[in-house]
Amino acid sequence: MDPSIFLFILVGFIAQLIDGSLGIAYGVSANSFLLSLGLPPAAASASVHASEVVTTFFSGLSHLKLGNIDKKMVLSLLIPGMIGGAVGAYVLVSVDGNQIKPYIAIYC
Repeated sequence: MDPSIFLFILVGFIAQLIDGSLGIAYGVSANSFLLSLGLPPAAASASVHASEVVTTFFSGLSHLKLGNIDKKMVLSLLIPGMIGGAVGAYVLVSVDGNQIKPYIAIYC
């Protein structure tokens, strides 16, 4: 096993502590940490979004069970959200990482 995995586990743990205490900012903090470790922007974004898919799924499942979901709003955000995600992924993989890294740092 690669010893650097422990660094990534630590990054995820710290980002989750921030998210758990504030209720937001997992993606921002995890992405910033991963970029500062030298990961290319596409790899950092993919890592953060892969972990967010799991946590968001279970959060959504919990809200669904408790009846806290406005189904009309979910349906109205579904298509624009999918388009935005696809465009963002395309931009990250098609632009050189060193050119886009400053903009991602500003955005996050």
